[in-house]
Amino acid sequence: MEKKWEYPNELDSSLIENLKNQTGLPETVIRLLAARNVATKEEIELFLYPEKASYHEPFLLKDMDKAVSRITEALVNREKIEIWGDYDVDGITSTAMLYLFFLKWLGLKVEYVIPNRESDGYGLSKAGIKTAYENGITLIITVDCGITSVNEVEYAKSLGVDVIITDHHEPDKELPGAFAIVDPKRTDCTYPYKHLAGVGVAFKLIQGVLIKNDMPPKIISEFIDIATIGTAADIVPLIGENRKIVSEGLRHLENCKNVGISALLKKLNFYQKKIKVSNILFGLAPRLNAVGRMGDANRAVKLLLSNDPVEAAQIVEELETENKRRREFDTDTLAEAIRIIEDQDHFDPVHDKAIVVSNENWHVGVIGIVASRLVEKYYRPSVVISINNGVGKGSCRSIPGVNIYDVLTECYKLNLLEQENFGGHDYAAGFEIDSKNIPAFKSKFNEIIKTNIPVKDFDQLLKIDLEIKFEDINSELIEKLNMFEPFGTSNEQPVFASDNIEISGEIKIVGNKSDGYYKKQKVKENHLKLKLKQNDRIFEAIGFNMADKYDKISEIRSNLKIAYYIEENVWNGNSYIQLKLQDITV
Repeated sequence: MEKKWEYPNELDSSLIENLKNQTGLPETVIRLLAARNVATKEEIELFLYPEKASYHEPFLLKDMDKAVSRITEALVNREKIEIWGDYDVDGITSTAMLYLFFLKWLGLKVEYVIPNRESDGYGLSKAGIKTAYENGITLIITVDCGITSVNEVEYAKSLGVDVIITDHHEPDKELPGAFAIVDPKRTDCTYPYKHLAGVGVAFKLIQGVLIKNDMPPKIISEFIDIATIGTAADIVPLIGENRKIVSEGLRHLENCKNVGISALLKKLNFYQKKIKVSNILFGLAPRLNAVGRMGDANRAVKLLLSNDPVEAAQIVEELETENKRRREFDTDTLAEAIRIIEDQDHFDPVHDKAIVVSNENWHVGVIGIVASRLVEKYYRPSVVISINNGVGKGSCRSIPGVNIYDVLTECYKLNLLEQENFGGHDYAAGFEIDSKNIPAFKSKFNEIIKTNIPVKDFDQLLKIDLEIKFEDINSELIEKLNMFEPFGTSNEQPVFASDNIEISGEIKIVGNKSDGYYKKQKVKENHLKLKLKQNDRIFEAIGFNMADKYDKISEIRSNLKIAYYIEENVWNGNSYIQLKLQDITV
């Protein structure tokens, strides 16, 4: 699909000049910052040096005072607590972090539960609450779940078990009757930052307990590495408080003290090296996620809790095995989904504004990944449903401009979805559905999106941050761009554009696309490697999965326009500037 380039709005030249004079930064950097609404000297300093920013007061979160008081009461009375998590990385890290804090620093009697994705489903369950009650649990604390568990909380209360909910997902109109609900997305919560991950909310809970009990605030730094992994993996905006958490945490990961995380870093050859968000997204997170997708997520929690290097290394090997198995399921399911979409449903990019695909016995652990892959391929909101014994479990992923949770809510109002296991947020959601309702759901889902979303929102936009000339690219710019990290949602890596570009020398096609679907289809999707020239400046460039442009650019060779990242590449101990192409056109 061709990308449409979207250029930035013109910036106030007097503002740029003033900021240049106040900060001494290059104009290119000032323009990038201003385009991200970082437009005062103070904001620029906190953005470039996030360690100087302060955490928000945790008690600004609605019900934080009640939650902390109840935990303190449990500490005084020596009550038995249970942490109830989720089976994704956010839930796994939240669970491990709270467990370590309660056990080590409070000496509480604490247990944890991570539901099985296939047999238990998402969130609190009455069966699990009953088991907790029978085991003497008097307080359940949820992490990364619980905000829609109205009936389950009522059941817990009927047994005399208090529930504290910590979550970051969108609440329904009716909140559970829990002892306390700590969720920045509550409509009555005035917390100044709304985009914490589940592990971020749990992190704030620890801060609250430390303050309430006059404990050293530096204790929180012991958990920053775990909080960083969960935050980065959950694809929340990496601005504001999340930026501070992840910036500090990445530095801690370079000299990680957690035995389990260290074992995983060693396996991935990241140990005692500079860690980036991409290392978490494509290295640590898939392996922690894999055990929850393919079976028992408790193994990932056990890794984060381990103090035994031998045990940790063994668990890491299990994670590696499960991740390989997950990739096989992922590859097969994606191939089958594409076949259904193109051969059976005859996908039409002009007419079809959404994708809903279902099949018997697809592994529920990979349907979310497959939905993401379909969004990448077709740039359409995508739903993948696995049907088992007449019940469909669906996972949804979306594109900018389409709030997938709102669309599902409209379908729910038409009684097309089950109330249990329905929830999510703008870009990702999940649900259960009676398989008989899938055709009607598919039709309505498409209709809602087609009716309510402007046509332009289905164009795949490539947002250009700044137009520059090759003469602007130098080591000083690289140094300042490094200070923009960590990159992620709402703080994406800057995309530059340049025109009047010519190709210098030979164009090479290198590498093989690793996507198993394309291998099975014997489709060659390789990378371009070439040198690009503007005036007298030449840079090496690589365009991943852009070999389809080879014929066109090799014929024209000049007057090209390119969109690209600027990166420092290291090879055989030598560093050089490389352009990572995002698009190339005439």
